[in-house]
Amino acid sequence: MITRTLFTSAILILMFGLSGCGEEAEPEERASYEVKGRYLSTSVDEDFISVVHETIPDVMDAMRMSLRIEDISQVEGLETGDHIQFDMVHTDRGWYIRNIEKLPEGTELDLPEDLQQMGLNDDEAPGQ
Repeated sequence: MITRTLFTSAILILMFGLSGCGEEAEPEERASYEVKGRYLSTSVDEDFISVVHETIPDVMDAMRMSLRIEDISQVEGLETGDHIQFDMVHTDRGWYIRNIEKLPEGTELDLPEDLQQMGLNDDEAPGQ
């Protein structure tokens, strides 16, 4: 009797476990921050973009980051050095970027000195 109960339980666990195979759950969004920065480049596989961004108060310092992008079509028409505004979203799987908007020319960014010129020099290789 115990063997039959254990066998039935094992089958049910296996069935429920397999029913979810192949389905990837959406990452749980923890927080979203509206951020300004500068577009640097898009990865070869178009899954990530590289940006330099301003400080997000109480979250992280200004820095250069490679972020997964929700929709690659959002970077169409952007060139290295363009100032952008975007949502930086924190999930249980990490960070990604969405809702990218190009900012008007002359928009000032509040970046530390070591990041001020990143993406603006022709001799710089922003994708590295």
